[in-house]
Amino acid sequence: MPQISDFLDAARTIRPLLPTLVDTETAQQIDQQLSSTLNQSTTDDRTTAKAIRNILQSYPPTQAWLTEFLKTEPTQRSFQSLLGGLDPKSATKYICPSGNDYTWYREANEEIPLCPYHLVRLVPAPL
Repeated sequence: MPQISDFLDAARTIRPLLPTLVDTETAQQIDQQLSSTLNQSTTDDRTTAKAIRNILQSYPPTQAWLTEFLKTEPTQRSFQSLLGGLDPKSATKYICPSGNDYTWYREANEEIPLCPYHLVRLVPAPL
């Protein structure tokens, strides 16, 4: 059974993938909805998770992506596996230190990127 944190991670992880899943206009719309939802400080995590689920289930491609994301063990999630490419591999989770809205998974020795929204270096997520 998915946990609240799984939906929060899904929203943070899908944002950079949206242009590969839906058209540009829809990707921008979904991205804005997710960002707004993730950054609402007055909302508890359970309410935020429900809102994320509703947003992602509103579009068949993001609904299918969410279903696959939730089937994958958190320690096995990776960028490639979430795109339907390679088999899941162990990946290190990184987050944006400036916002609550972006997650990236590092495989092997990839260079750690900047958050595309806040332009700061990502940091390892707390265990």
